[in-house]
Amino acid sequence: MRDDPVDVGEALETLVHQFSDPWSFLRELIQNALDAGSPEIDVRVDHEPPDANSDDPLGLMTVEVIDAGDGMDRQIIDTRLTRLFSSAKDGDYTKIGRFGIGFVSVFAIAPDLVCVDTGRAGEYWRVLFRKDRSFQRIVLEHPTEGTTIRIYKRATADQADDARARARAVLEYWCKHARVEIRCDDELVSRPMQLDARCVIQHEQDGTHLLLGYVPEAAALRGYYHGGLTLHEEHDDLLPHVAFKIDSRYLEHTLTRDNVIRDDNFAKAMNIVGRLASTKLVEALVSELELAASEGREDAEIEFLRERLLAVIEADAKTPSRVFEATLVPALSAGGGRAALSLTQARRQIKRCWTTTQASPVTERLIARGDVVLLVAELSALARVLAHVGGRSPTPVASVCTALPATSVERISWQPLHDAALALLAQQGVKLASIELGRLAYPGSPVADHVAITQTELGELTPVSEIGQLSSGWFGSKRIVVLNADHPTVGHLIELAATEPELAAYLLLKLFYLRLNESTQDTTSLPTRDNQLASAAAQARAQRRS
Repeated sequence: MRDDPVDVGEALETLVHQFSDPWSFLRELIQNALDAGSPEIDVRVDHEPPDANSDDPLGLMTVEVIDAGDGMDRQIIDTRLTRLFSSAKDGDYTKIGRFGIGFVSVFAIAPDLVCVDTGRAGEYWRVLFRKDRSFQRIVLEHPTEGTTIRIYKRATADQADDARARARAVLEYWCKHARVEIRCDDELVSRPMQLDARCVIQHEQDGTHLLLGYVPEAAALRGYYHGGLTLHEEHDDLLPHVAFKIDSRYLEHTLTRDNVIRDDNFAKAMNIVGRLASTKLVEALVSELELAASEGREDAEIEFLRERLLAVIEADAKTPSRVFEATLVPALSAGGGRAALSLTQARRQIKRCWTTTQASPVTERLIARGDVVLLVAELSALARVLAHVGGRSPTPVASVCTALPATSVERISWQPLHDAALALLAQQGVKLASIELGRLAYPGSPVADHVAITQTELGELTPVSEIGQLSSGWFGSKRIVVLNADHPTVGHLIELAATEPELAAYLLLKLFYLRLNESTQDTTSLPTRDNQLASAAAQARAQRRS
């Protein structure tokens, strides 16, 4: 049986070129196949070269889309395939393509011929569409399953290769999350919906599937899908660093397929995103940080997540209580062990909280006296979280120091330097309890590069701001000077003091004052003090030699 061709008409031209990318027609054919219930879809691009004896460089390219859906009978062909805007899909949210114009887009690549083979309920048809948009129906003698669409176009081998690449790119973008297997030239294109982010959560609600997570970029991905097919993807910072993909039966694309329709259903979907971003996603964030604290993880990813925690706390007065009760602040315990505190616990003890990145003799002394030592870098995101919730910043461990006793072997040869330095300071009117030899190069020491510091007593916790204090006069309190046995210059001066004790003492004290003046950036009294020390050292040396 054969019918006369039917003229489609000039009205098709606008619809043929409605999409910015002509190859987007593949998305429309995939959409129709999914609506027909096909469990899998194959797309192939083949090329038959021209005859070897021909001068014509053009061969024949075939684009084939094969599905195993319900297929079409004569009525469907007449009322849906070949007629515009008469789709029976309106009002049915289980269908994706609702404009009834998808098939028309195959003419965007200017094919020479389009062949549709399809069958349904014992009817088997071939529909041929020519260049002029006319078509004819042909009854097939042999049964066919589903629908196979073949698009024929004369093309060179290079043009066919380019078409193959463009076809794959279109399918990988628009169909990457399709819920059935979609292949391009026998390679699987579709895959489950995933989100490249941190702390990813999943949510299912009334025909809506949502993935939500944190990403480093403030302008994060927003992906909108319907039935696994892409409606639109964009990036913005309305929810900074929060990326999502949402697949919902309530979302629809615009007529030109270049955006998602921003209607009431879209607003409802965005309300779901916003609610989850402030609840379930925050819970996942806290759980991840709590686990990191228990495992002692410290890396760029954890720091990024702590930045997100700070943003949550600063932005929301109704921060979930779990944020404050979870043990996500790493701390040191007695003996150099690890512990974890909640933000609430840290806030209650903020005046006695210290921050550091490692255990040291100073942290041992702080913990022994009942203070809290947090394993938190001074300028890190977690330190700023603690400052925000506690009303003040914890004190850096590096703001205090101590001195460890020198060994008996180290003390054997240092007496000449000790005696000369003590005498030189006494001549300057400085009140001293003693001069001691100690070790200052312990882990995390802020005074490891000093030749000497002063303390009230050896081994105490001394604020770094006080390590240069020396008193004089009747009411001044005596302090001790601790020489740094770990400093290489001190070792050289101890050797020099065996023959030139006054010179060694002068050089030691000059370095001591010079280092302190570098820290305070106050050089006003340095020349005067240096002259006094040099004169006193010269007099003492002359007296010793006379």
